[in-house]
Amino acid sequence: MSVYDQVKQALQDIIAPQISELRGEMKSEIAELRGEIKCVRSEIARLDNKIENGLKSLQSEIQRLDDKIDNGLQRLDDKIEALSEKVDITSDLRERLAAVEARLR
Repeated sequence: MSVYDQVKQALQDIIAPQISELRGEMKSEIAELRGEIKCVRSEIARLDNKIENGLKSLQSEIQRLDDKIDNGLQRLDDKIEALSEKVDITSDLRERLAAVEARLR
């Protein structure tokens, strides 16, 4: 057997089993990483859903408050309109009363 064949055989006898062992370890590590990636993706999806639900809830609350403010403003506008009418009537009555008082003097 030539020196080349002997060196080749020695390398195969020594390195090949180690390479095979490393491949097995790498496959195991890859499988473990894939499992961890799957867990991280699940957690991201859970958090994404939680955020989405929180945003929907916040939007609903904002809409509810907006409607409440609109209703309050509408009631206030109605009251202002009613008071304006009363002020107009009161002003008209004062003018009439002043005219009546002027005639009586």
